[in-house]
Amino acid sequence: MFWRGRREEALDVISKVRGLELRAREVAEGVLIGIHRSRHRGTSIEFAEHKSYSPGDEIRLIDWLLFARTDRFFIKQFEDETRICAYLIVDASGSMAYPEGGEITKFEYARLIASALGFLLLRQGDEVGAGIISKDELGFLPARSGERHFLALIELLAKAEPEGRVELGEIIFQLSSRLKRRSLVIILSDFLDPGFKIEKSLKLIRSRGAELILFQVLDRCELTFPFSQLIWFEGFEEEGRLLLDAQKIRREYLKRLKQWQNSLKRTCQELGVDFQVFPTDTSASQALSEYLLQRSRIRWRRG
Repeated sequence: MFWRGRREEALDVISKVRGLELRAREVAEGVLIGIHRSRHRGTSIEFAEHKSYSPGDEIRLIDWLLFARTDRFFIKQFEDETRICAYLIVDASGSMAYPEGGEITKFEYARLIASALGFLLLRQGDEVGAGIISKDELGFLPARSGERHFLALIELLAKAEPEGRVELGEIIFQLSSRLKRRSLVIILSDFLDPGFKIEKSLKLIRSRGAELILFQVLDRCELTFPFSQLIWFEGFEEEGRLLLDAQKIRREYLKRLKQWQNSLKRTCQELGVDFQVFPTDTSASQALSEYLLQRSRIRWRRG
């Protein structure tokens, strides 16, 4: 019985890894198609292959074809100059298990986005690491490159399950000591606990020269609060159960959610951090491709 149980557990892990791998590749291909289509609509998209010319740069590296199109000087960058080291950090606290019995939980959606991003980054030769934040601990995978590393990344994400209470700000603080300097750190969470002290942790990561992106993953019900009757609300992080009149608290709930989001956005703006909301009923491919296109347009305008 013991060995049968271990065998079934191993098969379950393999099934989860394989399923997540296939879905991640599907989402990533959708992202690439979305970006490709937008390019053909005439959108000015330039990625990391070029940077603005500065006095002292070698003239022989100027892209004259790009100059003819834009009337601006850009120089070509080689692969070693544009390679980045990225870390994908996924919140696996209890609140990310919402909604129970739904089509897709916040954690499943965040895990899928992280997996697809990992695939895209590794495909272009970057180094990718990952972290799972759960029960006040950080499951950590060091950054490496290569296609084989993708399976290690998928395995870490596939094995994780959301549960318990997490002090997100404290774990992010611990994470900062493991990062390579000048990394790209992408944190996927619902960021729904205004009590955690995240601002100090974000400042520390930025002080180490890292670039930060926050993806707030929320269920549509959390964004709109469509409930209108007496209903039981149960916390996923040991808060217990409350019987409340949803219609009476709806306005206050939406007000506080908006205030918290605005506070988080202000912090991100002050620190030069990207902040993006991802509703789980939005196609993962669509959400990612739209964000990446928007990000590249902003970088293009900054030149």
